[in-house]
Amino acid sequence: MRRASMLICLALLAVPLVTMGQAPLLINPDKAPLTLKGGWIHHKTGQRSDLVIRIEAIQPDGTFTGRLDYFNVFPAAACKAIDAPIKEGKVTDKMFKAVVEGQNPGACPLIAIVLRPGGEKWLEGQSKYGDKTWLDAPK
Repeated sequence: MRRASMLICLALLAVPLVTMGQAPLLINPDKAPLTLKGGWIHHKTGQRSDLVIRIEAIQPDGTFTGRLDYFNVFPAAACKAIDAPIKEGKVTDKMFKAVVEGQNPGACPLIAIVLRPGGEKWLEGQSKYGDKTWLDAPK
């Protein structure tokens, strides 16, 4: 009897984690298409600019397709992406990521937005330059 109990315990340990369930994604795939709005603040000038992400579809694994609007009002950098297709979109239970090609490759060839559940805002992050970035909760 003891040996049978031990075998059952070992068999339960071998059950794939997928069958134990996954944490829900930050954005329910059934909500797509949807538009997320937020902004970012330039680390040097303090100027606020808008960030808009239009998600077309979210796959069960969290990858998504869509378009992004990002514009830098600081003219020297001219970092922008207007209606840019998202090259890499991923949402998990703890992170949201969208990567697009910048429309001014000399200033910023890639724009990568990586956000996590925040304190003040729904999702928050910081660019590699120190710009505070966020998205408000979907409505």
